[in-house]
Amino acid sequence: MSELKLTDAEISRQTGIPSSSLSRYRKGEGVPKAEHLFPLSDVLKADARWLVSGVTAPASVIDAEDAEWEQLPFFDLRDLSDTGKGRPHYWTPFRKDWLNRALGTSVDLYLVRLLSDYHSRTGDRDLTEGDLVFCREITPVELQDGHVVIWRREQGLKVARYSLRPRERVEEDVITPEEVGDDQFVPVARILGKYLQRV
Repeated sequence: MSELKLTDAEISRQTGIPSSSLSRYRKGEGVPKAEHLFPLSDVLKADARWLVSGVTAPASVIDAEDAEWEQLPFFDLRDLSDTGKGRPHYWTPFRKDWLNRALGTSVDLYLVRLLSDYHSRTGDRDLTEGDLVFCREITPVELQDGHVVIWRREQGLKVARYSLRPRERVEEDVITPEEVGDDQFVPVARILGKYLQRV
């Protein structure tokens, strides 16, 4: 929804779906009802199968010669400062159709190696120091519940999930809205996915 720059209110107006239902769908607390599915699919320009299951129809294979490629820069997080990420260390080509299918976008992406671990809520999406990940810059106003973000703070960088709900005692890798600010945690980049490498 944020990719299309649409607010819940705008989507609600265009689809007739109550904002409360949209909020539930966004948080993953249920799938769209049958009568909501196709209006939502039209407005979001998303496959209805994906809205329900997160799985898309098999993509048609595009010949590599005909494919469009995107050169993604790699930045070293140790070069990060108040003025930016520093210079790219190298560039890696990726197929645009693959990036769009796997990450939902091919725009403004870059690669970094993590400097710390991240423990996900359910343990199935943990990240470890040294993992190569796809990122995209993010500002405080773009933060959404559930985003996994690289945060800057006085003590260095931290990878944590942004959560609108209060942190539970056992959750260390969570940042709440009250903690976001220049004197606490500043969002640097949203992590969209992990780069898998064959060994």
